[in-house]
Amino acid sequence: AAKVARIGVGELLLLTDSPGRQVLAEVTAARKESLDLQLLADPSPAVQRLPRLALVQALATGGRDEQAVESATELGVDRIVPWIAKRSVSVWRGEKLVKGRAKWEGTARAAVKQCRRPGIPEVDAPVTTAGLVEDLRARAADGALVLVLDEQESVGLMSIAAELRGASESGIEEIVVVVGPEGGIDPAELEALREVGARTVLLGPEVLRSSTAGPAALAVLSALVGRWG
Repeated sequence: AAKVARIGVGELLLLTDSPGRQVLAEVTAARKESLDLQLLADPSPAVQRLPRLALVQALATGGRDEQAVESATELGVDRIVPWIAKRSVSVWRGEKLVKGRAKWEGTARAAVKQCRRPGIPEVDAPVTTAGLVEDLRARAADGALVLVLDEQESVGLMSIAAELRGASESGIEEIVVVVGPEGGIDPAELEALREVGARTVLLGPEVLRSSTAGPAALAVLSALVGRWG
C-alpha cells in the first residue's frame, strides 16, 4: 500500500473511521504492505450530521452502480442500499450477493480516502423490492423522508425546498433517495413504494443515468438541509 501510494517516513496522514472520528498521524516506518504511525493528537469527536442521507441504488450494468456509490460517498452519503429491482439487468445471486456488497464497500472506502471525508458510509445487504418496501415502511414510520426519483413525476425536488430546509427542525433524522435501474422503476414497484409513504419527485428536466441521478439528488439535498455551509 505504501509503495503504491508512495508514502514515506515523515509524511502526515489523515485517518478516519466509520463513526466519523478523524486524527492526524505521522508515518514512522513504511513497508510494502504496512505502515507504522504515530498519532499527533487525540481523535476528533465522531461526526453526526443530521439529517442522515441514504441512497437506495438499483443494480445497473457497465459499472454505473459503482460509479454512483463512489460519487455518493464523496458527496457525504451515510448509508447505501443495493437494490435488486424488477428491471435490473444486473442481478446478484448466490456468491454474487456477498461479492457485490464487498465490492461496493471497497468502492466506498476508496472514495473516503480520496475525498478525506469523516466517516465511512454503511453498505447494507442487497434487498429485493419486497425487502426494500418493508425496510422503508419501518423507516417512514420512524419519521424518515423517502424520496423516489421518477422522470414521469410533475412535482420537482425543488418544489419541496422549504420543507427540506426545515427537515431537522421537523424531526426528520434521515432522508432516503431511491434510484431505479436503467429502464426505470416498474409501475408496480412505484405503487408499492408510495403505499409505504414514499414520495415521487422529479430531479430535473434532464434524464440522468443511474450513475449520476443519485449523487445529483444528494448534492441538492446536502445544500438544502444545511449539511453544506
